[in-house]
Amino acid sequence: MSKFKTNEDYFSFAKTLSVIPTEDLLLLLKNHKIKIPTYVHRFLLRETIQPKVFQPKLYQSYTDELKYRLRGYKDYSLYLLEKLVQDYNLDFEAETYKELFFDMLFLNRDVYNLKNSFIDDLEKLKYKYAVDFEKISYQNFIAQFNEVIYEPSGYLDGVSLKILKDVLVHSCTLGDLRGLGEKYGVKVPRRINKGRLIDILAARFRLTQEEAELLDDKSVLELEIYAKEKGFQISIDLKKSDMVEYIIYDLKMYHKEVSKDNHSYQIPLVTDAEAVQIDAIEFETNDQDIPVVEIEEEAIEEVIIEEEETTPQILIQNEVIDEPTPEPEPESAKKPKPEPEEEPVKEPEPVPKKAEVVAPIEVEKKEEIDFSKEERELLDEKINQIIKKYHKKRRARRFWTIFWICLLVLVLGFAGYSFLYYTYINPGELPFGIPVFW
Repeated sequence: MSKFKTNEDYFSFAKTLSVIPTEDLLLLLKNHKIKIPTYVHRFLLRETIQPKVFQPKLYQSYTDELKYRLRGYKDYSLYLLEKLVQDYNLDFEAETYKELFFDMLFLNRDVYNLKNSFIDDLEKLKYKYAVDFEKISYQNFIAQFNEVIYEPSGYLDGVSLKILKDVLVHSCTLGDLRGLGEKYGVKVPRRINKGRLIDILAARFRLTQEEAELLDDKSVLELEIYAKEKGFQISIDLKKSDMVEYIIYDLKMYHKEVSKDNHSYQIPLVTDAEAVQIDAIEFETNDQDIPVVEIEEEAIEEVIIEEEETTPQILIQNEVIDEPTPEPEPESAKKPKPEPEEEPVKEPEPVPKKAEVVAPIEVEKKEEIDFSKEERELLDEKINQIIKKYHKKRRARRFWTIFWICLLVLVLGFAGYSFLYYTYINPGELPFGIPVFW
């Protein structure tokens, strides 16, 4: 790939490649076994449609809620980006995507191990077609291009699991999260039972089978408190964060090793001076995010100690310092050491007796459970729910009791009036024209 000397040369060459149709480009990538991870495709799609998303006229039509959620646009997942394209009928400029794609490919040519043969094939394709750009919808484009896109370990929908929960909670509605689940074959419920809650806790905290079985004896409230004590919040009534947890649990993605992103993203991007500027949010990892496996490369230092006959060596912080060996003293210079005089043995002095201290008897106190503020609030909420249910049942019982009493009074009153009418008021006949059957 010595034909181009600088990255700018590659970027200039990329501008001429946008005329290549998607079908031929796909075939070329498959022949050279080139695949791109979802996070790269997410970056390219985000930059391709950004001028359209933040076009002032369209932006003013957004709801305040959507404007707030768009602050996390930089980390939008693929599902959310594709939903913007569909919901607002955004024009997909395939030529812009292809130019950005080739820029990324050339800038990271070492990552993709590009050969001269790949450049030669691109030049042949470039001269094969006219200057007119391909007109294709995003749905048709991605239906073909999906063949060269893969999801690396530790990512979902193009977003790292390390920040996935914060990104989705901030950027998604409840409907969006259910739609994301459907995209990956997960039906997200509104509420889960105690058994499923235990399964999620066991998967997240890597509990053994014995530890998970011990949780069966706990109530739902105790399980929620147990999770809080471990720094994790979850409830059986699924909120946004709980829905993300459920999706990850169902897909069995806890404790996945996160693939390292070695790509450089310093490519020329599409700019629009009239586009609306927003205050972007930077998402960072925290203890509520999805637990992942991170492999840290530890530098291993080899220590080599060379032994010498006359000069011993001391190793201090990987630096070898010569320590001189002391010369032996001549025998003439040695002086005889005086023998120590024997000291008279002294009798031990009597130790005065101390008054015995009687230790106070400790009265065993019952351990008091000190709940945290959050636990007390959770307990209060659960107690209020129980009280509300109790009062609701009590009101229902009271209503039916009064109803049956009134009905009984009416029946007895009618029976008494009928008897009085039949015997005294109009003997032999019943009131209201009721026929006599006897």
